[in-house]
Amino acid sequence: MNTAVRPALASDAPSLAAIKAATFPPKAVTDEPKTQSALGFKPYTELIENYRGLVYVAETNGSIVGFLALQHEGHPAVVGRNPLKLWQLYVAPALHGSDVASQLMSAAMDHARTHLHDVVWLGVSEHNARGMAFYRKHGFKALGVHQVRAGGHAHQDIVMSCLVHSDGGSK
Repeated sequence: MNTAVRPALASDAPSLAAIKAATFPPKAVTDEPKTQSALGFKPYTELIENYRGLVYVAETNGSIVGFLALQHEGHPAVVGRNPLKLWQLYVAPALHGSDVASQLMSAAMDHARTHLHDVVWLGVSEHNARGMAFYRKHGFKALGVHQVRAGGHAHQDIVMSCLVHSDGGSK
């Protein structure tokens, strides 16, 4: 499988919405007035436009199979002069366990090095053991927990960080 990672374009928004919807199918009963499908891909167009140069897609055989979004944002538990947040990383469920997520992670670390970020951090659900294992494999270490309020509910995320090294590695 030949996968390339590139900066996202506004025209990629429908693919990002489809990947996110496939990763988190709508619940049968919801308290939310709008479901993901009702929102369509407009939030992803806005994501790509508002975070220009910080959203990347993984493309295989002309199809987008994953994406990541970064933010220039710190966190109180993260020590660094110029932190970068790995905000979203999603891969089409059929490709979980493939190399796509690792290629997206490499793009995130390349971005961090190119833009002189010294640490990359993220929050991952405390219930996402697979995600935490993936991040540990890529050099991230847990720093603690923080409360997240999203979509009308609260949950805890594990805060993880990874130092960025100019030699291409991470620790």
